[in-house]
Amino acid sequence: MNICGVLVHAVPDRLAEVSAALARVPGAEVHGEADNGRLIVTVEDTPNGAAVDGLSAIHRLPGVVAAALVYHYCEDEELGRPQSGAGPLGA
Repeated sequence: MNICGVLVHAVPDRLAEVSAALARVPGAEVHGEADNGRLIVTVEDTPNGAAVDGLSAIHRLPGVVAAALVYHYCEDEELGRPQSGAGPLGA
């Protein structure tokens, strides 16, 4: 299981459009947004693709200026525990 926390910067005038497009990205969920064009998003693995595929799709959405990976959690599903290196980036 992979869970990615992503800060998305969108063109402020296209915030609603980008938010709607994010809702269509498999494994992505918008948790918050600000008028200045920032959105808080998580992206998880799906049965048909990896979280990194969702992150790549976000970068290609019209109206997205940037998408920064700010958190990554990875758990070994067979063992049910975090893999080494999981946690906030830079920690």
